[in-house]
Amino acid sequence: MSERTVQDWFSLLGVGARVVQDTLRVSDLRDKLLRIDSTRIDGEFNRNQHLSGTLDPTVSQSILDFGKRPLLQAVSRPMMGCQFEILLNQHQYATGVDAALTTLQLIEHIENSLSVYRPHSYVSKVNRFGSLRPVWVDQETLQLVHLAIDVHRWTGGAFDVTAGSLSEAWGFSRRQGSLPSPEQIQSALAKVGTQHLQVDDDSSTIALSQPGMCINTGGIGKGYALDRAAELLLESGVNDFMIHGGLSSIVAYGRRSGPLSNGWKVALKHPWRWEETLETFTLHNQALGTSGSGKQYFHFGGRRYSHLIDPRSGWPADQMMSATVICPSAAVADSLATGLFILGPQAARDFCQQHPTIRAILVYTAPKSGSQKIEHCNWSDQ
Repeated sequence: MSERTVQDWFSLLGVGARVVQDTLRVSDLRDKLLRIDSTRIDGEFNRNQHLSGTLDPTVSQSILDFGKRPLLQAVSRPMMGCQFEILLNQHQYATGVDAALTTLQLIEHIENSLSVYRPHSYVSKVNRFGSLRPVWVDQETLQLVHLAIDVHRWTGGAFDVTAGSLSEAWGFSRRQGSLPSPEQIQSALAKVGTQHLQVDDDSSTIALSQPGMCINTGGIGKGYALDRAAELLLESGVNDFMIHGGLSSIVAYGRRSGPLSNGWKVALKHPWRWEETLETFTLHNQALGTSGSGKQYFHFGGRRYSHLIDPRSGWPADQMMSATVICPSAAVADSLATGLFILGPQAARDFCQQHPTIRAILVYTAPKSGSQKIEHCNWSDQ
């Protein structure tokens, strides 16, 4: 298995990158989606009903309009447990909405391949049968697992796509967080380990060498879908857009219409106080991923436990409030945001020093003073 660097993945998945050689081209997938309307992993559907019936994406022409700036056109739909939204400059592209609708269909295709909540997804099949035999998967799933393996290596194991058993032990997979026993933690840890993934590119299969382990793409899947979505929009001739998945994963290309605009403005919210904006900045041909403990957590014995669990120890990470990563690939940004959150401020700072193309914003509480710290890594204008 070849080991790729951060820059290698930017070349493969970065905003506007063209996927080549052994990976599935987006244009090929688009043709497949348009040609085979009824091939949906978890059942059949009619494309005309999909675009005009109760599952219609929402099309809006007035959201996020501030002052006298030109209106935005938005196409959105709930997927992957959140709302995916594509923002376009109104009236800029005659076929913009059609391209956005096809792009949402692409994201749904990716969800059908990756979701552990879809019993017939490739990932679900690997989780069910991977410890018994190698399981065939499509090129997208194979590519994403390769990236997850590399991020695991880059972060020294802080990001681990096989850590689902720990979320189950702590109750976060059921949205019912609770303190497990030491025995339960050790039992869950025995089922965690990216090193137990056996990926065969020649046969396009994945096997699990550890019984009971499972893959969960929750920390990387949205970003991967955004990378592929951005490529499809660009191939469709749409060069100015912003797409987000649940507001925590964003990819932006080109610029928003308006005087002096040089990209798409994004506001970074406080991880625990959502009404508070920490700062705003502009994204241009970049992606953003944020991981934080503001939504899923519980208190026990006077201590706060978040859903972001360190796969090396089996305990929730507690040094960070949030970690935000900005770089050319949404999948890399998503996974590294989780990895840096779990690493903690010092190790995250060291990682960024070793990877100058990764920009990060770390929000944490200073151990001695208890004051809130906002630290920028690799921001030349800070």
